Amino acid sequence: MNNSKSNNNDGDDAILISNPQHLQAKGIIQISIPPNILNLQHWSSELTRITPLIATLQDNEYAFYRNILEDEPDFPFDDVLHSAIGSAIQRYFGIEDVKKEIRLDDAFCVHYNTEQSDTTCAKHVDPSDITVNLCLEKSEDVKGSMVMFYGTQKLHDLHVEEVHGDDDDGEHHQEKEEENGTSTTFLVDQKEGYATIHWGNHPHEVTPLEAGKRTNVILTYCYTDKSRSDVATRCCYAMSSSS
Repeated sequence: MNNSKSNNNDGDDAILISNPQHLQAKGIIQISIPPNILNLQHWSSELTRITPLIATLQDNEYAFYRNILEDEPDFPFDDVLHSAIGSAIQRYFGIEDVKKEIRLDDAFCVHYNTEQSDTTCAKHVDPSDITVNLCLEKSEDVKGSMVMFYGTQKLHDLHVEEVHGDDDDGEHHQEKEEENGTSTTFLVDQKEGYATIHWGNHPHEVTPLEAGKRTNVILTYCYTDKSRSDVATRCCYAMSSSS
């Protein structure tokens, strides 16, 4: 099991959780990206390519950001939902038909490297009902640059054996801390070739990148039935760490 205390000051001694069952218990699904739907090397290279227009808009102060919903019509958006990723959304997020019940609201690429002055992303919730975070590239020397989540969110269709599975000392320690009100945070590593799926209103932030580089594509989905969603009235960014 790979639940362990963070030693890199990623915040509040948050515990790194890698075990899929333990992540599910926290409200996170992490599954591999089917290789037949996405060429990781091609898209990580293509989406981080500096065009003349991007060069005028970007600097090295913050992480590289590029909206791809309209700029990259060839990106396999539909294939993502028609894969195991879409199946996971249907199973764990209360969706019966991903084609009818949710729509892609936004899509963007974010790239972190050590030439950037600020490689963090402050605590926030997403302007989405469900978020899919695709890790396209992560160099072997990466240190830091994890996603730190606050609190636990409930997923659908979780059975007792799935949630509790094979506990270890790290998980027991986390549960005791939460019972005592001393810790509500945990870290999720971004693994190349994996998708991290979570509720859009699950507060999270990105910890500093200390070495290496990584590239992710973020897909934000909203319910087609607006009565199911509070996205339109949600304050997403600039959340204080105590909120």
